[in-house]
Amino acid sequence: MRYLIPILFLVFNFMAFPAVAQAEKYTCPMHPHYVADRPGTCPICGMDLVALENDEEAGNHASDEMDKSQNPTRTVVTIDPETIQNTGVRSENAQMASFGTLVRSYGDVAENVRLQFDISARVEGWVEELKTQAVGDSVKKGDMLFKLYSPALISAQQDYVSALQTGITGRIDSAFKRLVSLGMQRRAVEEVRASRKPFNSVPYYAEVDGLISAINVREGSFAKPGMNLMTLQNYDSVWVDVSVAEQDIPFITRQTIAKVSLPALGITDQAAFIDYIYPTIDRATRTGRIRLVLQNTEGKLLPGAYADVEFETGVKRRLSIPSDAILKSKDGDFVVVALGQGRFEPRRVLSGLKYKGRTEVLEGLSEGDEIVVSGQFLIDSESALRESFRKMERMQMPLSLLEVSSDQLAMIDHLVDAAVYIQQELVSDRTPRTNMIMPAITLGDHLMPVFRGTKLQFVLQDAEAALKKAQNNVTDKEWQQTLNALVVALKPWLLGGKPNHYESKGLKLYMAHGLERYWLQLENEAMNPYGAGHPMQIEWPDKVEAEAPKMNEMPQGGAHANH
Repeated sequence: MRYLIPILFLVFNFMAFPAVAQAEKYTCPMHPHYVADRPGTCPICGMDLVALENDEEAGNHASDEMDKSQNPTRTVVTIDPETIQNTGVRSENAQMASFGTLVRSYGDVAENVRLQFDISARVEGWVEELKTQAVGDSVKKGDMLFKLYSPALISAQQDYVSALQTGITGRIDSAFKRLVSLGMQRRAVEEVRASRKPFNSVPYYAEVDGLISAINVREGSFAKPGMNLMTLQNYDSVWVDVSVAEQDIPFITRQTIAKVSLPALGITDQAAFIDYIYPTIDRATRTGRIRLVLQNTEGKLLPGAYADVEFETGVKRRLSIPSDAILKSKDGDFVVVALGQGRFEPRRVLSGLKYKGRTEVLEGLSEGDEIVVSGQFLIDSESALRESFRKMERMQMPLSLLEVSSDQLAMIDHLVDAAVYIQQELVSDRTPRTNMIMPAITLGDHLMPVFRGTKLQFVLQDAEAALKKAQNNVTDKEWQQTLNALVVALKPWLLGGKPNHYESKGLKLYMAHGLERYWLQLENEAMNPYGAGHPMQIEWPDKVEAEAPKMNEMPQGGAHANH
């Protein structure tokens, strides 16, 4: 096991992703913070050193930990041009695109009633010379449909001819209006005017192009006033009646873009405009209805056909990238950014709307950033592998090697102050007050993001747990248990982290021999808060050494630091 991890590290880097090697410096795979000028072994763990691939990356790692905890990224990797070409890495710039939210629904094709023409009888008569015999017959505008023999129409025509012969305008207009009111078409009236002879059987013509959608008479049928003789339907445009979920209706307006697809006919994304939004909701299905108008100049769209409909709402310009470029992980969405010169950085992004293969990017990228859209998974895997070694190194790093700023050390000292305060109150026969330790309880919110993945993480967690439990303390015995738990949690840091710092402050660490309980105090004379057990002072170590990590050690209380 000692050499397995570095071997895997080398195999992966030099076979899968041969990076640009820099032979000037060497580092330990388990402890990347150690850098040497020549090959050899790591003084911490004894592993063989490997060539350092990216000096800038190794040097900036420690200073970037806080930023990574707040905005997680992954390690920058460098790949030679040959490998980039062989793995088919393809990139595309992040760019602005206009799109919005898609509302998907379905509908049925229906006749456009605005293009429907009905022929009804206004007088009694008999149908003669019926030219169209069945529903579906095609007619053109001006074609004769049938003739109607009606005594009432013959009488009215004779009056019109007589009026024309007199030349009296008022009489002519009156006779003309009578013919029109009896249902005679203007074209037929004009023919009578031109010939000055009445029709024995009045012809009726098609006033629009279309198909016979309804026919209610046959040759010789008797027509009564108000009877619908036949209906013509033009199909140059059709309606699509769409059912839309109740919660989506408020987002759709008359200006909303709509696209219709008819899978059975092979028609996709045909533009349509909204003709009407019905003001009611179906109580059974909880859907509203929207009527679309769709052009049908080729006559392919048939009433009753099923249609898929998409409404695009909230359309505006958004920064977007191809959806395939986004990698999903438990930490969120990542993309691989090409930095130039063979350098790539997996970067966390905040995704927004998705629209036809593109995804809006709300945070993490700028317009023009070059994003890898093919082969990014392999690059991200290389970056994640390097990051995993760094996390392992942080986990095993001795407390003495952690970089702790003065502000961070002051926050940790609040935990120490809490232990000293509890000890002073107990030896003075006073009950500690929980409000005095409250500032120390909230330290984890500031320190944990910085030291997560290190031994100090478990020190902070155990100390915080002891103080939180103390919020319900009532008896002195409970406070004694809290004091011991707090000092036991802090002991690895006190002895292995910054012992010189606490020795210079005059702090003393004691153990009640026989009880195996600990406390901290500032007084020179031992003052035992437990009332029993011989006080035994634990000396501060003269020098804290960076011991080699021991993978098989189990810390007290599970996977925590050794106390």
